[in-house]
Amino acid sequence: MKNILIIRRDNIGDLVCTTPLIEGVKKAYPDANVYLLINSVSQDVIRNNPHIHRTYVYKKAKHRAKNQTALGVYLERAAIFIKLRAIRFDAAILANPTPCKYSLRMARMAGVKNIIGADLGDKNITSPYSEKDFSGKHQVEKTFSYIKSITQDNITIPDVNVFPDSDELLLAKQKRERLLPGCDDIYGVHISSRSPKRRWSLEYYAEIIQRMTVGNHRGVLIFWSPQGTLSPDDIGDQARAEELIKLCANERVALYPTASVRELIGGFAQCNTILCSDGGQMHLASALQKNLVVFFGDTDPDAWHPWSGQYRIMQTPSGECMDISVDEVWDSLLSIK
Repeated sequence: MKNILIIRRDNIGDLVCTTPLIEGVKKAYPDANVYLLINSVSQDVIRNNPHIHRTYVYKKAKHRAKNQTALGVYLERAAIFIKLRAIRFDAAILANPTPCKYSLRMARMAGVKNIIGADLGDKNITSPYSEKDFSGKHQVEKTFSYIKSITQDNITIPDVNVFPDSDELLLAKQKRERLLPGCDDIYGVHISSRSPKRRWSLEYYAEIIQRMTVGNHRGVLIFWSPQGTLSPDDIGDQARAEELIKLCANERVALYPTASVRELIGGFAQCNTILCSDGGQMHLASALQKNLVVFFGDTDPDAWHPWSGQYRIMQTPSGECMDISVDEVWDSLLSIK
């Protein structure tokens, strides 16, 4: 194969879980060009990925800028597919392990004839996968199962990965040193989650942060989802972060504002252990091989646990993270330190 297209329409965590497949395809065909078609929300995840020849980024209408029309979005998308059709792909992988008619539509618009994906009952998918064709329980394992359609080689599933460059890491280190001078043992605390079940109270966070800062040279960086993370009208969690820093009242605790996924990756790279909720932020930290303690709410941990690095899952039968005590979280943090 010379040109292979991988399509993943979903958000940040889903794309992180697709990075092993991207790497596996390149291992199977080292001389092939691996192309990626993704939406704009997740584009920062794969920047600098050495296994990708080129990435095409389209925008969903709901993610358009406030001054941009839906028609403008669709015209931009049409221009992308004109470029894709000119490449002449040998295969397209619809990298979602559940049926996705929109991904199939995109593969056909790109002019691909050999399409691999979850079975939709559509003859245009030339290698349809039913439930029995997927291996394992985890999103990474299931997504990686598609590689069986392009090679008979037994390729081990790689770690999930993101690739911060040296400039990004240097800027993040300088920022951390300004915020927490003299601290070299850093905890990260990410307070945001789209699901109410995965949210812990600010009072609990303040108490756990107080414990984190006991001892010399220990510091805590507080992260949160900024305004516009998922859509222009997403208000973000800056107000909660500012309230939390007041509750902490500790010079070894600092807010670490981020305006992009790349800045969040750089900030996470400064931390040894991270406390967060299940979601895109967890998968990014996992891709950096960080120690993780994670609130899971009612998420299935078999399907979505951190794929790489050490981790502890915090989950209750009720699915409510507020039922998890500070002592339980602290014991998990100590066990993974």
